[in-house]
Amino acid sequence: MTEERPRDRSALPVLEDSPPAVCRKLRTKMAFGSLEGVRDWRHGESSTAVYWCLLTMETAGPDDSFAHPHNCQSGRRCFVAPAAAGLVAWNDGDGGRDPGQTPG
Repeated sequence: MTEERPRDRSALPVLEDSPPAVCRKLRTKMAFGSLEGVRDWRHGESSTAVYWCLLTMETAGPDDSFAHPHNCQSGRRCFVAPAAAGLVAWNDGDGGRDPGQTPG
C-alpha cells in the first residue's frame, strides 16, 4: 500500500489579475466551473473553448462578429454590461432581448 502525500500547491502559478468585463450574454461551458491554476474563462486564453451569445444562441452575436471574450467587451454595439463584479446572473430579467430593442 502506498502512502498518499499532500499535494504541493507552491508549484501552481498565482493568478491574481482580474478578468476583463465581458458581455453578460457571452457564454462558454468553462463559465460554470473552474480549474485550479487556470485563469478565468473571461481572459479568452483557452484554445479549445467554444463561446456563444445568448442573444443569438450562435457563435456570432447580433452584429455577426464572433462571440469571444476578446470581442465581447465595452464598445461593441450589442454589449450588455455585467450585472456585478464576480456575479453571473442566470436570468438577468431582460428576457434575452437585444439591448437596443424596446420592450413590447
